[in-house]
Amino acid sequence: MGGIMSKKTFLILLLVSVWAGCLKPDIESSSTGVFQSFWTEMDRHYAYFDYKGTDWDAIHTQYAPQAAQADEEALGDLLCTIIQDLEDGHVNLYTPAGICGYPFWERGPSGAPDLERISLTAAVDFSTVLYGGYLQQQPELGYIWIKNFSSKIGEYAAIGEALDYFSGSRGLIIDLRGNGGGSDRNSELVAGHFATKETLYRRFRYRNGPNHDDFTPWIEDNIAPLGNTYTKPVLLLTNRSCFSSTEDFILAMKRFDHVQTVGDTTGGGSGNPIFRELPNGWIYRFSHWQMQTADGHFFEGIGLPPDHYQLPSAEDTTDRILLEAIDLLD
Repeated sequence: MGGIMSKKTFLILLLVSVWAGCLKPDIESSSTGVFQSFWTEMDRHYAYFDYKGTDWDAIHTQYAPQAAQADEEALGDLLCTIIQDLEDGHVNLYTPAGICGYPFWERGPSGAPDLERISLTAAVDFSTVLYGGYLQQQPELGYIWIKNFSSKIGEYAAIGEALDYFSGSRGLIIDLRGNGGGSDRNSELVAGHFATKETLYRRFRYRNGPNHDDFTPWIEDNIAPLGNTYTKPVLLLTNRSCFSSTEDFILAMKRFDHVQTVGDTTGGGSGNPIFRELPNGWIYRFSHWQMQTADGHFFEGIGLPPDHYQLPSAEDTTDRILLEAIDLLD
């Protein structure tokens, strides 16, 4: 008796199944569903909860009721508040209203160099991301501005051509100001042309379990000589907008005895972000690994301090950081 299903019961179950299937996406894409998806995925994969002292359960308790009552605009604002409170420049939300994130660059001067104030004997575009020439005030010093590390890798292979161009120089200034990062493949390609030997330059570990302290063992990463190498004195110009793969580049370059940094502390972004999509179609990203310097120090949210501090002045018409680098190379 119990093993036979009537046609009526079957039809009712079929309709319920279809109704539930139609309802599920609506539930998932509701404000509650979107918030829960964001909170759960971050809970499972974000790398810096313990490091930052974040009580993620308390975040859920505080904001879940607000999310349940939120329309689309209010939900975006709510998630943005949570993201900014993490103070991690690698955590962002992308919605039709714009991009939300933590403005790490606001902690200090962070603009790109004013190229009109940098007088070169002959400006050269080595690629779309590498620009430079010899300095007029010191014709034996070369200058390269690396615009970013986010273009195609072939754009950075031009560093070999650039170093051939500067083979007669007695020193080189590499301007990283305004460079927000990109790919560490690109930063490693450039840094390899300054390496004197294979050298450990960073270590990292991935978040790999449900607990906030679940990580893989530390993985060591080396930088090795690549192509024609430049071993004369090098000064890197830095400021607060130097972030992510640009900091990887600095970590690698700082391992070489002929390289120093001048300017301001960098932005402090070490998280290697991964991207996820929310049920309503919004995209977000967050840090998936932890990184340390070669000697085992965190710099997430702190930044890399320069060897020589020099801050620009809003009232000054000269480029103080560049002038300091020139003095250091004299």
